Amino acid sequence: MRRAAIALAMLACSRDADERKIHNEVDVLVEREGELAEDAANRLAKNYGVRAIPTIETALHTANPVGRWNCIMALRRIGHPDAIPLLRHYAIHDEEEGVRKEAEITLRQWAAGTDDRATKSRAALRTIEEAQSQEKKG
Repeated sequence: MRRAAIALAMLACSRDADERKIHNEVDVLVEREGELAEDAANRLAKNYGVRAIPTIETALHTANPVGRWNCIMALRRIGHPDAIPLLRHYAIHDEEEGVRKEAEITLRQWAAGTDDRATKSRAALRTIEEAQSQEKKG
């Protein structure tokens, strides 16, 4: 019983440490440019994957355009289908054309595949195209 409690405590500490590391890497995405941001995106994808998506999502809400672009880049490198709703949203609603385009390009790259992520990406692209069509009409 005691060993199980110790194991759970160690797991909790490890998760807390990982969360801090994820936050630190996302801070780099939001605050830096170039190689520093690229390296942070690569570390997030390699070391944390889908676990980083909620922290990236939170950062997207307050980041400047360069920070949002970097977050989209990180989502692309993570490559998990859980990022598709975020990418769709930013492809439609972001105020910066560069961010919108980066999100859409990511979805187009993923849509070229044959897996579930590709299917979901194609559906997101249809939604984006519908929104763009409505915007042109309106």
